Amino acid sequence: MITSLRVGIAAVGGSGWTGGLTTVELLVRAVRSLPVIEQPKLLLVATDRTLPDWPLYIPFADLFDNLLFCGQNIAAAQQIIPSAILVPTDDLFTHIDFYFPVNSDVWPGLCAASWIPDFQHRFLPDLFSASELAWRDAAFARIAAEARLIVLKSLTVEDDFRRFYPDSTAKTRVLRYSVDPPADWLSSDPAAIQAKYNLPDKFVLCSNQFWQHKNHIVLFQAIALLKQAGLSIPVVCTGPTHDYRRPDYFRLLQHCIGELGISDQIHILGIIPRVDQIQLLRRCLLAVQPSLFEGLSLIVCETRALGKPIILSDLAVHAEHEYGVLFDKDSPRDLAVKMASMLANANPGPDSAKESAAKAEAASRVRRFGRCFCELALEARSLFNLDRFLQRK
Repeated sequence: MITSLRVGIAAVGGSGWTGGLTTVELLVRAVRSLPVIEQPKLLLVATDRTLPDWPLYIPFADLFDNLLFCGQNIAAAQQIIPSAILVPTDDLFTHIDFYFPVNSDVWPGLCAASWIPDFQHRFLPDLFSASELAWRDAAFARIAAEARLIVLKSLTVEDDFRRFYPDSTAKTRVLRYSVDPPADWLSSDPAAIQAKYNLPDKFVLCSNQFWQHKNHIVLFQAIALLKQAGLSIPVVCTGPTHDYRRPDYFRLLQHCIGELGISDQIHILGIIPRVDQIQLLRRCLLAVQPSLFEGLSLIVCETRALGKPIILSDLAVHAEHEYGVLFDKDSPRDLAVKMASMLANANPGPDSAKESAAKAEAASRVRRFGRCFCELALEARSLFNLDRFLQRK
């Protein structure tokens, strides 16, 4: 029975990649949305590398059946996660039956699913160093050759995998992440959060890391075009401002904002609490996702769950969501035209009627997401011949 299955969930996200943190939270909430008899046991697994980011998991750590530290830095783990089960690296699978995700790697012979976030380096190679390109190619080729089970976040990424590795015999599965707004999202006051950051009543929101492929420049150019046409609209940007691949990128963006003459319209908040980011999403006129590449794009999941309008770059993965308005990712003018059209009828949120309708739809999507993951865990059990180990009382 699935209730006997012990699933280790890796703490893959942190301060350097908040999207990974969010995917872990969404996954556990999806499983917990199911009836108890349909749920496996869930253990959050921290390692020596991810231990420093543990405090970021505290807000939803109680959704796990147990917390587990697997590594050598036992003394630090006892201080940071006093309630964790402490396990030497080689003993991990004495405490779990299935592990997910093995991020951009493969554990041959162990009951685990490899996870390839996307193939951005194949489509935008200029954004990567030669050493990182070589590392990604080698890592993904090894996964394709040695993994039995590979999880991908979208049909688009699965298609890319099959195109790049047509000879792989691995089973690929798409895990569609979905968002069901928890109660505290809808009970908070968006106007109060707007006031907390001293923002105007009407604004557009862009929640993205300030990395080159997130394409903020096209958004800022579109805002400049709108200003020239007589429509001055503020833009609020949240997300980390450091791009490890190009440390000077944020400074160049700031210079561009000044050159475009829109400094008074751009509000850059950097990293803010997730609950605040969600309240700004509820409050904004609309969200914009101008990215040049995505493996999933969580902001689309969030806007859909809240019934908010969003305008998106015309990526295949964005079209896959079947939500929002697409624009030519290389055209500031197309973005400006479509923003102007959408802003004509937009008002500050929240809109309780739209939120209620969106939440009802979101609940069913999240249950499907949770069941899909549970089916994945059961399939892994079968692939790795674990049935004989699951006869525990």
